[in-house]
Amino acid sequence: MRRRHRKERERWFFKLPLLGSFMDISRHFIVSCIFAWVLYPFVGLASLWVIFGGVLIDFDHYLYTLFRFQRWSIGYSYYYHKYFRREYSHYEPDILHIFHTWEGFLLMFVLAFFSLPFFFILQGMILHILMDFIILFKYDLMEVRALSLLGWLRRRDYL
Repeated sequence: MRRRHRKERERWFFKLPLLGSFMDISRHFIVSCIFAWVLYPFVGLASLWVIFGGVLIDFDHYLYTLFRFQRWSIGYSYYYHKYFRREYSHYEPDILHIFHTWEGFLLMFVLAFFSLPFFFILQGMILHILMDFIILFKYDLMEVRALSLLGWLRRRDYL
């Protein structure tokens, strides 16, 4: 039997169809494509970098399963993050997804000053993280993801 989520908040923006109940790479792709389509008349093909930033930010989910479970399989990583954690309420607190930390965003912000593609990649990453935070907030799961690499290292006594 599947356990219910800890706490579900009810607000109008939680009911948007593209947000659903959990984030999925396809939803990030669709929303990034819509945003790129809106930007296309203004910036042309450079808007495609938004899709790149909005989707490939989740590569850190693969890195997490690679280092945590020593599994090289992308399929295993997808299964773990999409089904296992959700169905079994297996939410480890303080998971490090390195591209989802503020240090990752700070790096992209600095690179955006020197390169236009990085600016649009940053826009996709911001859109992605907003979608993630809406779902994490909706189900009261903000503690499952580390927001800072330095904070994560400090909590584990690496610093």
